[in-house]
Amino acid sequence: MAKRIKLKSAETEPLNDSLSSESDDDEVISTSESDELEDDDETYHGAFNSQGQSHGRGTLMWPSSGDIFKGRFKNGLKEGRGCFYFRDGSILSGTFKDDLLNGEGVYRYEDGRYLVGVYLNGSLNGLCREYDKHDRLIFEGHYQDDVRRGFVRTWDDCGGTLLGEVDEKGNLSGDNIMYIYPDQKTALVGRFKFSKMVSARPAKLLESPTTCNKVPNYQLIEGFDPIGFDQSSKGSISSNPLVPDAYEQALVYVGQSDIPNAGEGLFAKCDLPENTVSSFYNGIRLTHHEVDSRVWELNDNTISLDDKCVIDVPNDCAILDNYVATLGHKANHSFSPNCEYAPFCHPRFGDIKCIRTIAPIPKGNELTCNYGYDHKIPGSSVQDLPCWYTKS
Repeated sequence: MAKRIKLKSAETEPLNDSLSSESDDDEVISTSESDELEDDDETYHGAFNSQGQSHGRGTLMWPSSGDIFKGRFKNGLKEGRGCFYFRDGSILSGTFKDDLLNGEGVYRYEDGRYLVGVYLNGSLNGLCREYDKHDRLIFEGHYQDDVRRGFVRTWDDCGGTLLGEVDEKGNLSGDNIMYIYPDQKTALVGRFKFSKMVSARPAKLLESPTTCNKVPNYQLIEGFDPIGFDQSSKGSISSNPLVPDAYEQALVYVGQSDIPNAGEGLFAKCDLPENTVSSFYNGIRLTHHEVDSRVWELNDNTISLDDKCVIDVPNDCAILDNYVATLGHKANHSFSPNCEYAPFCHPRFGDIKCIRTIAPIPKGNELTCNYGYDHKIPGSSVQDLPCWYTKS
């Protein structure tokens, strides 16, 4: 059986009718699908040659594992186009030679991701690209004997890029790893371990990251000390609450809102094109039950992260003298917003929310989001909303 690839994270369709288009060098003496060969570990259905070996089109099954191979055989070995169907729902297809996958192969994960890579004797050896279920590129780099080697790039769902030289075990760990923000111009560069930021400084790129197979040239942004992964908890919003995010700082600022009685608001520091990640929303992490049990006055700066967690900027951290690490909580509500909230995986804060523009915003204009409040009194159909929201 060909070696099963095992990867940390992956254009063709599974092979079916194309299998029958190949010819056999030796005589096929039986082509009945009812013919089979069985032993303790595997069962074969298909064609045989005069020596009783699988030869031609056939199906090989491993009852103990539930794995199945369908494809071409020659003198008892897989030869030509074929496809493995694994018990977990994943699929591996390509061209086999002497029983092993050789050349380009496609491995489809059970969750819809897929990998296109070069195989040599059943192992990944050469250029490989992985895509998510929406066909977006999420990895590019080389493999040697199923292990990532050399310079690689990974992309997340939020537009960020992580790149650098992998260590001897294929992990993005080292002192010259770079995370690039969605603008592809601003970065955090320094020490990472297993793709997690340990100590890095913000920088501006001096060349396009897509045109070189190395960490692109950069210039460090002055005034910033090294920072590391600093995910909030229930009791702490940040270990460095007065250290701003360099990317966010270049795009937005806080000023007096144009909306009557709204207090402070968030404004564009430069022209912001549509679909620009412009600000981040970090906070302490609470459960929905904890938030729902409080009075509205304590929930001015809460936002749901997922069905388990709510991000909250406590009232004392809503003051700029106490917290500037992220500014997303300063965006005011509008039923006709120019921005929206979206998930974001930040190298410093972890999984948080971001503010993404849904229309171009000229320099100096205020950013607004629809808060989308839809809270009901527990055990009731009566909505429990702040007065200012219902009046607006």
